Amino acid sequence: MPRDPLSRTLELVDARTIYAGGFIGGGEWAIRFDPPKKIKFFVVGRGSCLLSLDGLVEPFALAAGDVFILTRNVGFTIASNLSLDPRHAFEVFRGAGAAIVPVGEGDDFLLLGGHIDTSQPGGRLLIASLPDHLHLQSSASGAGRLAALIGELVEEAASGAPGAEMACSSLAHLLLIQILRKFPVTEANARPGWLRAACDPHLASALTLMHGDPSRPWTLPELARASGMSRTAFAVRFRAAAGTPPLAYLTNWRMHQAARELRQDGSTVSKVAASVGYSSEAAFATAFKRVMGVTPRQRLVKGD
Repeated sequence: MPRDPLSRTLELVDARTIYAGGFIGGGEWAIRFDPPKKIKFFVVGRGSCLLSLDGLVEPFALAAGDVFILTRNVGFTIASNLSLDPRHAFEVFRGAGAAIVPVGEGDDFLLLGGHIDTSQPGGRLLIASLPDHLHLQSSASGAGRLAALIGELVEEAASGAPGAEMACSSLAHLLLIQILRKFPVTEANARPGWLRAACDPHLASALTLMHGDPSRPWTLPELARASGMSRTAFAVRFRAAAGTPPLAYLTNWRMHQAARELRQDGSTVSKVAASVGYSSEAAFATAFKRVMGVTPRQRLVKGD
């Protein structure tokens, strides 16, 4: 079966979801977190809390079943009462690993969290497609697969069974995929980008062609025909979803694919250029630098 556009793009981005642990809260408590320098996610297993982001006046009220994703590099506080003097997260979680740490008195609140590793070159595709923060409320996410995954994650995290940490990371990654599927549909102001395009069923056939064979010199009529649209209708819909014309998107996809291949052992610039449809190494180098900001040889040497 052909790989769907979202799966192919997540593979290119190489986004790995890492479960980091969580805490049980009771009574009055507050925890202060430094800017994360990575995409953070939180899942509320039970109870409720307030989450305050630096720079925003109004805090977010999180309830059981809510998911919160933070892509912006800002500090934040999670608390039962934001007027309290918070403890620093480093102090609370020092040496805890992926364990669930008690905070305050009681266990009427449970929060699990982690981060999404986007350190690979394609990671910026994911970051650019998401807002600074995303609060997915249980009222929107409470039914179906997402709610079931949250329940499984909470149960697995609390079990302490062998392999629980890996199981939690796998469940968290499935949560991420469910959220990415829902985001372009539930967010009216979802910004144009690969995520909106990858989740648009009308563009799936064209994206599958481009992603599956990036070396082929695809034409606009071919891609429009695959999508069952006229050239004009296809071009307009594609640009509205992806934020760029179809053939410009194809070039960007080729360069991100090339960046991934350049990290592999035994790669050469000429081989990678040919794999993404360039017979001229010079033309490939020009396109690569325009999209990625460095030359292919610099990427080959860096290996990142």
